[in-house]
Amino acid sequence: MRTFGIWLSILVLLGLGAAAELPEIIPLSEVRAGMTGYGLTVVAGEELSRFEVEVIGVLDEPGTANDFIIVRVSGDAITRSGGIAQGMSGSPVYLDGKLAGALSRAALWSAQPDRPLGLVTPIEPMLEVLSEFKPPTQPEEPQKLPVPKELEKMGVTGMVLCQAPPAQPMGTLLYAWPVQSPILVQGLSPRSLELLSQGVEVEMVDHPFLRLRPSWREGIPGLSGPGVGRIVQAPMGARGDAGTGFVPGGPVGVGLLTGDVTIGALGTVTLVDGDALLAFGHPFLFAGRTDYFLTSAYIFDTVAALDAPYKLGTLGASQGAILADRWTAIGGLVGRNPSP
Repeated sequence: MRTFGIWLSILVLLGLGAAAELPEIIPLSEVRAGMTGYGLTVVAGEELSRFEVEVIGVLDEPGTANDFIIVRVSGDAITRSGGIAQGMSGSPVYLDGKLAGALSRAALWSAQPDRPLGLVTPIEPMLEVLSEFKPPTQPEEPQKLPVPKELEKMGVTGMVLCQAPPAQPMGTLLYAWPVQSPILVQGLSPRSLELLSQGVEVEMVDHPFLRLRPSWREGIPGLSGPGVGRIVQAPMGARGDAGTGFVPGGPVGVGLLTGDVTIGALGTVTLVDGDALLAFGHPFLFAGRTDYFLTSAYIFDTVAALDAPYKLGTLGASQGAILADRWTAIGGLVGRNPSP
C-alpha cells in the first residue's frame, strides 16, 4: 500500500466556513465486511461528486494508529479520476448514513482500476485530533462561591468568579473577574505609541517556512513528509477563492508560504464542526502541533496520470490556521490567524 500523496502546488501569485453540527458517526467496532455506503469529493469545479463504497474488511490492531477500513470504491468520480487520486485524501466515507472516516490510502496496484481498493482512516482517532484545538462548545461555567455573613447582610446571596463582566448580571450576586494589567511604555514617540496600540501591517521577515530548515543545514532541504506526494506547477487563476467552501468532501489547502510564491498542499475536508475542521485522514508533514495557513482551494480538474492520478487545483486566500498535523488527520480553525 502507499500513502496518499498530497498534491503540492508551487505557484506565483499576482496578488496575494460554515458552522455545522457534528455528524452522527459509526464506530469501527460496528463496521462489518459487506457493508456499503458512499464517499464525497470534488473531481472538477465546485460540484461535490459521490462515489460508491463497499467494505472488504477491517484492520483493528492494538491502539488506533494502524486501524483501517479496507474498501473498494467505484462510480463515475473514480472512473473519471483514473482511480483514487492524490488530493482525495480526507474524502468523507459514510456507512449506513453515518460518518465512518476518511479515505486516506490507495493500493499501489489494482486488478480492477475502475474499482480500486483503498483504506479509510476511522473517524474515532480523527476526533481525538479535533479535541486538541477545538474550543469547548459550552463556555466554562462561572464558579459560584458562598459569601461571608457580612455580604449576606448587604443582600448578596453568592459570589461568582468569571472571566469578564456578565452581560446580564443578577442583582443578588457579586461578580468578580481578573483585572487586566496595564502596559507601561517608555521612550516611544506619540506616533510610535499609537502604532503600538492600534497595530501596523509589516512584512514577515522570519517566515515559518524558514523554520523547516535544520540549524545544521546551509540550504533548505526538499519538502518531504508522510503526506507529501507529487510536486507540480499549478496554473494561475482567479478561482482560488471560489469553490464549495469548507464542507465535507470539499477541497482544502494547507499553506506553508503565501505571497508572491505560494507553497502548500491540497486535500479534502472530512468533517466540519463549527469553526473547526478535520482533513486528509493522514499526516501532512507529521509535525504535531502546527501553525500552517488554512486556505481555500479550487479544483480545475483531476488528471488521470498513469503513475498516480492527482487533482489539479490552486490555493486561495488564508481562511484560518492548521493547528494539528497528526498521524490520523490534520485539523484547524477558520478565522484563527497563524502565529508569525
